[in-house]
Amino acid sequence: GEANWSQRKRDQEQMAAATLEMPSDLSSVPTPGIKPNNNNKFDMAQRFESIKTAVVGALAGGTAATPVVFLHTFPNLAQWEYTTDMSSLEAALFAIVYRYAVRENDDNPMLNQGVVGAFVLTRTLTNIRVSDSCSFAPLQCGPPLEYFDWNMIGQVLWNGVESAVLFGAAATAMEFAYKKGWISRFP
Repeated sequence: GEANWSQRKRDQEQMAAATLEMPSDLSSVPTPGIKPNNNNKFDMAQRFESIKTAVVGALAGGTAATPVVFLHTFPNLAQWEYTTDMSSLEAALFAIVYRYAVRENDDNPMLNQGVVGAFVLTRTLTNIRVSDSCSFAPLQCGPPLEYFDWNMIGQVLWNGVESAVLFGAAATAMEFAYKKGWISRFP
């Protein structure tokens, strides 16, 4: 009882004294497991650049996709809102990946287009809803392609346009922000 309380009190006083002795410049304090490295590609400054990147991607992609999503989902305004919100999140994540894939001193437009294309294709195909008339194992949905019926082909077109606008706008905004110096490319 009393002995434990006295010991805790002494421990608290020692911790308070140690806290007061901490240097104001923490860069000189050794951190276990982390070596000081001025060339660290994953330091706090790079993390902050990734946050800025996500914001640019979400704003540009979400804003550009909003009218296309509206045309695709009208008259279901709840679906329009949800799809627009999720599109902004997808564009934010895309922008971060784009920044890491398309790096400083890279002058390869095919890489830029490939990153955009990979995201467009993935989002487009995962948004397709199989028609009720389809049978499974193997998937057969009828004309014109058996695997894809006319309804599914229409979904591919709508979702493809949405995705191209979404990720194309985010990539364009990223390139603009790089040129203006608002965001740095990943080294």
